[in-house]
Amino acid sequence: MPRHAGLKGMAILFAATAVAGMLVGGHTVTVVSALTAWSGLAIDQVKITGQSETSEVDVLDRLAIGTYPSIVTFDALAARERVEALPWVKQVTIRKLYPDTLQVAIVEKEPFAIWQHDGVTSLIDTDGKVITDHIGTRYASLPMVVGEGAEQHVGEFVTLLRDFPSLVPQVKAGVLVSGRRWNIVLQNGIEIMLPEEDPLSALTQVVALNDGHGIFSREIAAVDLRLPNRLVFRLTETGYEAREKLLKERNKGPRA
Repeated sequence: MPRHAGLKGMAILFAATAVAGMLVGGHTVTVVSALTAWSGLAIDQVKITGQSETSEVDVLDRLAIGTYPSIVTFDALAARERVEALPWVKQVTIRKLYPDTLQVAIVEKEPFAIWQHDGVTSLIDTDGKVITDHIGTRYASLPMVVGEGAEQHVGEFVTLLRDFPSLVPQVKAGVLVSGRRWNIVLQNGIEIMLPEEDPLSALTQVVALNDGHGIFSREIAAVDLRLPNRLVFRLTETGYEAREKLLKERNKGPRA
């Protein structure tokens, strides 16, 4: 018998038993991860770039590197899907840089507008998808749309306002009515009721009227443009009282 044959046989037996147990117990990946990590292929660095709103702690949590952080067995595809599920994350690229580094490049969603619906106010992207319901003050100047389905038409609303730079600072929100047309609510409470067909022409008419005569500074509650070739003003209570007073004075007329 060769020298130490008994010890070698015992070692082979233990190794074979370990492999068999590993296969039966479903711990193959764990064992391989441990062995490759111990051999110098452990994940030692994670470089995260591109994030500003996303917490690095949240990214690391979604990477789920595990107890034995082996770069060999790390599932980059599954990790990418987990990270892309974070609210602000639009796209993720994960690269393995051997022997010990993960490179995580994040592209975040771009806030485009604010959507108010069912008592909730959400930040949405250009596709109308909700990013978060927690909106910082730095996003307060974004366009606001209100109503069911308004998030899907936000691009349409922003495009409608694009040709009216004098109007934009006065706009508080766009309200989608019945999924077909817009009412524009101004900061001072005046409501511009646009028609379903050709709202651009109607808005051009009322903006030109305001630029020339300052109607948005008058005591009016709404401007109704829904009927073709008609422009209807609804007065505020103060405006109505002032109008009634003026009419009474005119009706008195000069006495003979």
